[in-house]
Amino acid sequence: MSLVRSKPDGFATLGWRRALIAHAAAWAAPAALGALLQAALWALGTQTWGDGWLRLWALAALLMLSPAFTWFGLALASPLTAILMDRGWFGWLPATALGTAIGATLGLLIGTPLALPFGTACALVLRASLARLAPEAL
Repeated sequence: MSLVRSKPDGFATLGWRRALIAHAAAWAAPAALGALLQAALWALGTQTWGDGWLRLWALAALLMLSPAFTWFGLALASPLTAILMDRGWFGWLPATALGTAIGATLGLLIGTPLALPFGTACALVLRASLARLAPEAL
């Protein structure tokens, strides 16, 4: 509906099945992207091209391993997403704020700044997945 608001009672319209599918997509999407990036880098033979390419290799590996680390953030985001959807406050900005807050909190707990951008990105992927699966709920 807008950047801030969504339809009230959106989670009741969405249902648990589509919510779980959207969460699974948000959980697995970075790994799929990392695998595609890793395959492209491998096909191009960029292993010896220098430091910039080495950073892309590290990013691909980090993306492929992200499901091992992002499950906890998504588990924290699930009930908060349902609450925000029921209240009609799950637009793009609240989804971004939720992901940023969870990422920042987990980043402080585990001691790495990488959790902040991953939390934000996962929340946006979750919001996009929900909008794709059930546009009538948002």
